[in-house]
Amino acid sequence: MKVTAQEEYGLRCILQLARHYGGEPLGGRMIAEAEGLSVDYVTKLLMILRRGDLVQSVRGIKGGFALSRHPRFVTVGQVMRTLSVEDGLVLTSPESHLCNHFSGQLETCVHLGGCGIRPVWTILSRYISNMLDQISLLDLLQEEVQVMDVMEHVSSDVQPERMTAERTS
Repeated sequence: MKVTAQEEYGLRCILQLARHYGGEPLGGRMIAEAEGLSVDYVTKLLMILRRGDLVQSVRGIKGGFALSRHPRFVTVGQVMRTLSVEDGLVLTSPESHLCNHFSGQLETCVHLGGCGIRPVWTILSRYISNMLDQISLLDLLQEEVQVMDVMEHVSSDVQPERMTAERTS
């Protein structure tokens, strides 16, 4: 799995909004300073998140950006899929069109009719997506040790055996 700068920084920006949920909207400049990013880049990321209905922009003197809903109801999976740019294999989305990315010089992959590799990427993508969909922004607002506990719990809930059972049923 490759995490792009856009995904990492976008997640960091939306976490700033999650920390201030229920308070005044945050200006792009405040988020940029907190994250060490340019205002233009932060604004670009927040506009992508707004188009994904995860963030709302508020106009006026006390305007800025705010989380669209409580951090408990926004998952890391939703954020990552919203920020993903399909310039490669996107393992955070089980709907990725894997075969379109690696077709060589042809329009479609020569192994489209029978491929032993595609199931690996499909199951891995489903596993990652399921895991990220169980982690809320509220979970990430805790101390690092507590977030690790959440990750351990989530990873034990999304076991490969469950994926194998899905495949055989």
